[in-house]
Amino acid sequence: MSNSDQPPSTEPPRQEPRLPPGCTIFMLIVGVLLLVPGALCVVLNVTLGGSGDPLTGVSVLVTLVGLGLIVFARSQKRG
Repeated sequence: MSNSDQPPSTEPPRQEPRLPPGCTIFMLIVGVLLLVPGALCVVLNVTLGGSGDPLTGVSVLVTLVGLGLIVFARSQKRG
């Protein structure tokens, strides 16, 4: 059974806000620029046995931030 008391909605369906294409590309570039050196620093720290070095945590953080930016930018680009 349908309810004929309500008129059909004239509003267009809502779309999720999307980032401008330039912002997505910028986030991808910054993500790669953070990911590559951070990953190399982590690999060198592990290879050279610098596990007690306080910069290891910073290297891991930079790597994760770069990876997070890339994943976020890719998820915004799809649609």
